[in-house]
Amino acid sequence: MSRQAKIIIFSLILVFSIYQKQIKENIDSNVKERIKQSVPKNKIRKPLIPLGNFEQKNKRFPTPKNGFSPYNKYFGKGIYDNNSGNEFVIKNSNQTDAVVLLVNAYNGRKVRNEFVRKGSNFKMTGVPDGTYYLEWFSGTNWSPELKVGSRFKGGFQTNASFTKTKDRSDWMSVDGYRQWTLTLYTVAGGDVESKKINADEFFN
Repeated sequence: MSRQAKIIIFSLILVFSIYQKQIKENIDSNVKERIKQSVPKNKIRKPLIPLGNFEQKNKRFPTPKNGFSPYNKYFGKGIYDNNSGNEFVIKNSNQTDAVVLLVNAYNGRKVRNEFVRKGSNFKMTGVPDGTYYLEWFSGTNWSPELKVGSRFKGGFQTNASFTKTKDRSDWMSVDGYRQWTLTLYTVAGGDVESKKINADEFFN
């Protein structure tokens, strides 16, 4: 084959390659334009963005220590008379933690609100002379952020229940150097008869 023939063949191959490439680019461009036109702007998918810090159910927080008073904001600080010698020993034999309220039986004032861990004992000391009964909020997985009842914050995320001593016969009087020892039970069998209440009754 002559040199001139080789040049002609090579030129034809080059022209054909350039032509094919041009056709492919035109097809790709047309396809992209059609796809773009067929999808409305408001339907184009965008990366998902977090919508804020929503409260996580069963979020974990450290368990408060015995004697922590989570509801001082609602009931006021605990009332003490360190000269009275009166004590209430709370035994929490349950598998749930509890916030125990010591309530003045005559005026309904919450004298103390104390956290008592499951399986432990806690001693309320310096209780003023008076007559009292107990209410307690039991549960597991304490959260200081949990909304409880209609307007209160702080509570148990699981196994929550509210209990109070049942009637006047279970009131406890102290008048100087008296000690009461009470075991918390969420079922029958405790030191005193009890009944279930709801969150609003507990915080009232």
